[in-house]
Amino acid sequence: MVESPAIGAGLFLFWGNIMGDILKSARAYEKLLDVEYQFILGRKNKQIYFSVFFNEYQFYHLAGLQYLEDRATLLYGDRKKLFYLILAEQIKGSQISSSEFYHQIKDRVEYLEFLEDIFDSNKTIFKYNPQIQVFSAIESEFLLKNELNSRNVFTFLSEDKSSGKYFCRSFFPQTDKDYSIGQTNWTLLYKKKIHKSTGEEYVLYDRLDKNR
Repeated sequence: MVESPAIGAGLFLFWGNIMGDILKSARAYEKLLDVEYQFILGRKNKQIYFSVFFNEYQFYHLAGLQYLEDRATLLYGDRKKLFYLILAEQIKGSQISSSEFYHQIKDRVEYLEFLEDIFDSNKTIFKYNPQIQVFSAIESEFLLKNELNSRNVFTFLSEDKSSGKYFCRSFFPQTDKDYSIGQTNWTLLYKKKIHKSTGEEYVLYDRLDKNR
């Protein structure tokens, strides 16, 4: 295991020029299928440990494809299969971006390309209470907040009951409402990135080792 504080630094190279599309975001997301993050949070002498994983099914919702009502036939079916159809360009970016409703998801599609960098660099995590945000139907246990291109980006994490690990429930840049208001901020104590295929591990953040 190695410590790699430089991971995530590449994010800043892109912030001034976010011009992504569905294919770029799918290719970037594909890399995350082999990645798992482990977090330790602390607050008032308590600690929380959890892991975050990624799978093909999540991409559909993270990109907001469910909002493209006029592409329901094109995007109907198994979400894992749809993800690979986008990667293979059997579903083309132009078919997505020409939707009448694409303006509703354009920002999240473009920002989704940087999800790995967001996880690498993030240090702001809230224990999320959905009841505080009465205007939202998002059910989530944790909220990550990042600033990307001078704009807040929110990533919501929910528990996968079968594994006990967490997945990305929702993801989008801020429009008007700040979802972190009123939520409880926990201190990031430790974060590790694991490449599952090779077993390589990278410590991204460590406040537990006082000598580091």
